[in-house]
Amino acid sequence: MSTSQRNSHPEALRFEYVTLEFPGSHRPAIEDVSLTIDRGKVVAVIGPSGCGKSTILNLAAGLLTPSQGQVHFAGERVTAVNSEAAYVTQQSHLLPWLSVRGNIGLALKFRKVPKEEREERIAHWVRLVGLTGFENHFPRELSGGMQKRCAIARALIYNPSIVLMDEPFGPLDAITRLNLQQELLNIWQEQNGTLVFVTHDLNEAIYLADEVIVMSRGPGTVRRVITVPFERPRTIGSLVESREFSELYNDLWGLFAAEQQAAA
Repeated sequence: MSTSQRNSHPEALRFEYVTLEFPGSHRPAIEDVSLTIDRGKVVAVIGPSGCGKSTILNLAAGLLTPSQGQVHFAGERVTAVNSEAAYVTQQSHLLPWLSVRGNIGLALKFRKVPKEEREERIAHWVRLVGLTGFENHFPRELSGGMQKRCAIARALIYNPSIVLMDEPFGPLDAITRLNLQQELLNIWQEQNGTLVFVTHDLNEAIYLADEVIVMSRGPGTVRRVITVPFERPRTIGSLVESREFSELYNDLWGLFAAEQQAAA
């Protein structure tokens, strides 16, 4: 399948009865997981600790191989590292010997993008994530929020078909978190790609996502898939005061709390 065919395939991800058991483990990390994520969607994955949320991302990225079942990306079975996927982990994992400019442009350099085009795209993304003036700073010279901005720009600069994010805003303070959530939405609406992210924050799940996948306690299975009814563009202020937001939050909290209690 060509790149253009992959980019036009209606499904970004499909899990078919996927079970993953690590060697020596007494039970699977996830068991009999089936789900479909359509191209262009923003999807949140929530559930209690140990339910396999990060495992879902690692399988989608091709970093893990199912013990049973199959994972498909854009209609093709994932059997190796998924080069079409960008992965933003909880830690920014910026290369300490590279500047902001060098870290953001790393994927373009690997893809042998011509230098002039590379510099233009790096400058665009530096502006887009609000790091103008910090292009030549190294990671140790950046705040946590700036490091996260740099990591997000590095992931999105080459316009990947899908971006996987594991608790992308977890360690940040509340104000930085809200600002980056809004920036991510603005950027993603321009990219028109697929985004799958793990979170424990129900507000974040509702605010960012088109759908929320609720995982059961471990071994993780899909408990429910909930459609978020709010149209885009969104702002957090326009949502939190609505009755629909409160009802959806309470619904998610009921499911989440029940699974947490059962896991405990």
